[in-house]
Amino acid sequence: MTMSRKRTVFGVVAIILSLVFSAPTLAANCSTAPDLLEEIQKRGKIRIGWINSKPFQFRNERGELEGAFVNAGNMLALELLKVEVEWVEAKWDTFMAGLQSGKYDVVISNVARRPNRAISAWFTKPVVIGSQTFLVRKDKQIKKLADLDKPGNTVVVRLGSAAHITYTENDKEFFKNATIRSLAPPAIPEQEVVSGRAIAMGAGSVETQQIARANPDWAEVVVLPESPRSVGAGFVMMQCQHNLLHYMNTFVDTLIETRFMAKQAEIYPDIVLDAVVAPTQLIGDLPR
Repeated sequence: MTMSRKRTVFGVVAIILSLVFSAPTLAANCSTAPDLLEEIQKRGKIRIGWINSKPFQFRNERGELEGAFVNAGNMLALELLKVEVEWVEAKWDTFMAGLQSGKYDVVISNVARRPNRAISAWFTKPVVIGSQTFLVRKDKQIKKLADLDKPGNTVVVRLGSAAHITYTENDKEFFKNATIRSLAPPAIPEQEVVSGRAIAMGAGSVETQQIARANPDWAEVVVLPESPRSVGAGFVMMQCQHNLLHYMNTFVDTLIETRFMAKQAEIYPDIVLDAVVAPTQLIGDLPR
């Protein structure tokens, strides 16, 4: 056997051994994790993180928490788990840190399932699936991607939002000439558009449609053929929570079976089922 061939064989053996010995280590990390579903049942309370995003979860004029996913979380706690529920407010740019520090057990909000987020947390299957859109001024006559993607143009997104991740990480080449600017609270992205400081606001279809309906004098929504489709929004929990993930996925199946989102659209008109494709059947179901 030549020296170069020996080196190749030894290299392959080293890789195999590293995988063999690292596998139990990875398994051990999860094996030492507490069973959070069991803890929730013992304490008699589930702590649910929520992120302001009307109509899924928001405070109304009376300061009360409501929304489609608030109704879902209350049903999960009170009717299914039969425990109390504590809602803990979070932010788009810090909710993962809050989850990992134990501020809440799960996050029930319209959180986009993104690969970079999945590195540090587990997601359920999608509850809703939408698309990325753009809020623009009517007088700008935005009709195609080339109208947006020009040197000197700025497209604003909310820091930590699905649009932020889409255009700065997952699809960096979507805009080749325009500048993407991420805004953190208390900055309001739509104000940048109405003022003319930004050509557009990138966001999910529900958010942009909602803003456009509230501002019909200047705002409209553009859905481009090239616009990235969402990978879906799911509920979030810490890694290594196998029992909790299984339970939450079964809960999502329950929402699908009962056409939960279609019923919520009757309560919250901002949920446009043509824009937000809410799953309405399970694999194996007959077409409705």
